[in-house]
Amino acid sequence: MSGNYNDWFVATVAFLIAVGAGVVSASSWETPYQLRSVKAIVDRYGMSAGRAFWVVIAITSLASGAMIASGIRPGYAQPKKSDMEIAR
Repeated sequence: MSGNYNDWFVATVAFLIAVGAGVVSASSWETPYQLRSVKAIVDRYGMSAGRAFWVVIAITSLASGAMIASGIRPGYAQPKKSDMEIAR
């Protein structure tokens, strides 16, 4: 697990977004479906596509939060050794 507190904060925000999107997709709460982008999806493809949109947001946020919390980073986002020595 990553020991960086910034990573934990961002991961927690991602988890909260995942929970919120999951609640929206599973409940009958209509307000989130009035957002312009989601409303366009619902008007064109129906409510099930709108719910699928929120499920995708929930899954993506959950996966992102898990990767951030575990310290997984792409190669280009790894800090350079010289930057780490300066931070010490």
